[in-house]
Amino acid sequence: MNKFQYKADYRYFLELLAKGDENLFARKYLKLFDFRSPVIKRREFNLIRHKVFKELVAKYGKKCQLNLCSDCSEKKLFDVDHYIPLSTNELNKKIRGLKGISGKKVLSQSFGSNDIANFRIACKRCNAYKKHRIIL
Repeated sequence: MNKFQYKADYRYFLELLAKGDENLFARKYLKLFDFRSPVIKRREFNLIRHKVFKELVAKYGKKCQLNLCSDCSEKKLFDVDHYIPLSTNELNKKIRGLKGISGKKVLSQSFGSNDIANFRIACKRCNAYKKHRIIL
């Protein structure tokens, strides 16, 4: 189960990414996860953001890989997006049915890594729309 806090989270990602194949998940997708504090991971990401952006542009060109908005890529402003967000409250909502208390957001969990395999190019509009959601 690695370092997933809950078995249900591991099963969620195992099905989502590897269709239940644990060997495939361990071989190909486990590097997308890093359970350290999001503060540490964001600090590290800020140090490599420009280098990663250049690598992604060289590989894919300046084109949004999310394509969530109808006018995607029109403004030609791009960000680096994480496939698996550094932190998200999505599973606490979906799997555990947690709700925010007294106007506060549902507690987030730390998931995504800063591995190059966890990055894609997104136009600023699509990236802002996606936020911390898990959209493959």
